[in-house]
Amino acid sequence: MTTTTALITPLTPAQKRIAELLVQGLTNGEIATEARLSTETVGFHIRNMRQSLHCPPRSKLPVLAHTLLLHRQVPVPSLPASRPPFTASENQRLLLKAHAEHSATVDIARNAKIAPTDVKAFTEDLVRAAGADNVTQLVGWGHALRLLGAGGEGAADLSATPEGAAR
Repeated sequence: MTTTTALITPLTPAQKRIAELLVQGLTNGEIATEARLSTETVGFHIRNMRQSLHCPPRSKLPVLAHTLLLHRQVPVPSLPASRPPFTASENQRLLLKAHAEHSATVDIARNAKIAPTDVKAFTEDLVRAAGADNVTQLVGWGHALRLLGAGGEGAADLSATPEGAAR
């Protein structure tokens, strides 16, 4: 397989504001409300971010959030103090990583080493156990805790505080 190293186009200030809300797990509608924009404008900026970052046009928001964080286009989100303690198992880490890197259920299943019919239920269990609102938010937290990104393969504890995550 041939890989290319196409240059990443830096985000515009408007895209950066939307991207910061996206990695916090907000939906397009919530981003529109928070940023005082129309949902169409938010969608327009998200499509342009995908292009700038060379993400597939139909990649899901967790993949876009992961890419934004990998390329340091936005800061890693802070973890809420009210989040319940949670320690991710190896299988949960695989599922989190699969959601961060893939959009198609069959690809998520293959990379998480589970049946495609189990992806939805296992994902719902993971999001609930971690205290996240959705997978996109969980991907942001995965970066905050170094479960995802450079050097993020070894960590497993989602109960760490942001200060503890820097250890």
